[in-house]
Amino acid sequence: MTSWKIELKVALDLIPMVEDILYGLNIDDFPTLSDFEIIEGDHIRLVEGYFTIKPDVTLLKSRLQDMIPTLDLAACDITLSATEDKDWVSESQKLLTPVDAGKFFVYGSHDADKVPADRISLLVEAGQAFGTGQHETTHGCLLAIGELSETLTGENAPRTALDLGCGSGLLALAMAKVWPITITASDIDPIATETTLMNAAANQVPVVALDAGTPGLAALTSDGFDQTDLGRAGPYDVIVANILAKPLQDMAADVVANLSPTGSLVLSGLLATQEDAVCAAYAEQGMILIKRYPRGEWHSLLLRRK
Repeated sequence: MTSWKIELKVALDLIPMVEDILYGLNIDDFPTLSDFEIIEGDHIRLVEGYFTIKPDVTLLKSRLQDMIPTLDLAACDITLSATEDKDWVSESQKLLTPVDAGKFFVYGSHDADKVPADRISLLVEAGQAFGTGQHETTHGCLLAIGELSETLTGENAPRTALDLGCGSGLLALAMAKVWPITITASDIDPIATETTLMNAAANQVPVVALDAGTPGLAALTSDGFDQTDLGRAGPYDVIVANILAKPLQDMAADVVANLSPTGSLVLSGLLATQEDAVCAAYAEQGMILIKRYPRGEWHSLLLRRK
C-alpha cells in the first residue's frame, strides 16, 4: 500500500494552525507531522505530513486560505509525493512521548503503564487535532491552568471557563479535571469539536449542554462571540486561548469583553518576539501581564485586569 507525504514551507508562528489543518484533512487518517529549519529564512520551517491515505491537496489549500487568509500559498510550495510504506500509526505513537506538565500528565494509550499516581492524567492519542501536549504552547497553557487551580479555589473558584480555539480539547479537559463546572470548548473547525467530544469520552468527562450549569464539557463550533451561543454563555471567569499572535491581537476587544471583571486570561500560540505586541493589544483593553510561561521560543501568558 502506498503512503503519501505532503511538504510545505510556512512561517514558524503559523505552524500550530497549519498542523491543526493537516490533522483535520481526514479524521480517519491522522498524519505523522514534523517540521525542520531550512535556509530560506530564520523563521521559515519545512513542515512534513505523512498519510496512509492520499490527502486532498485542493482541500488543504482551501482550508489554509480560509483559516489563514494572509498566507501566500505560492510561497508555501506545497508538494505531494508517494513515499516508503510504513505503519504511520505506530510511527506516530513512537513520536508521542508522555508529557509531564505540572499537575498534568498527557499520554497516549501505548503509554498507559507510565501514568504516575500523583498527576492528573489526560489521554490523547497521536495524530488528533492540535493539542497533544507536545507543542510548547499547549505545555505552557497546562502549566498555567495547573497553577490557577491552586489559587482559584473556594469562593474564588471559577463558575465558567472557556477553551477558545480548543483543537483536541486538551486544555478544556484539563480545566474540567480541576474545576467541577461547565467548561466550554469552542473552535471554528467542526473537526476539532468532534475530536474534543471523542477525547471527553476517553477521559470520562461528561458532555453537557452549554447552559446545563453542571460539571462537564460543552463543545460548540463557533467563529466568534457576537450573537452566538459562545457569547451568550459568558462572561467567563477563565478564558484560555491557544491560537496565534495575530488572531489574539485581532480578538483582544471581544475576548476581554467576554471575560468577567475578576477573570483570568491565558494566551498562547505566540513567539517570544511577539509578546510585546500581544500584551500591547490587551493593555488597550485594560489587561496586565501577571506571569509568562516560556517554553523554548514560545510564550504562554497569564493576564488579569488592572
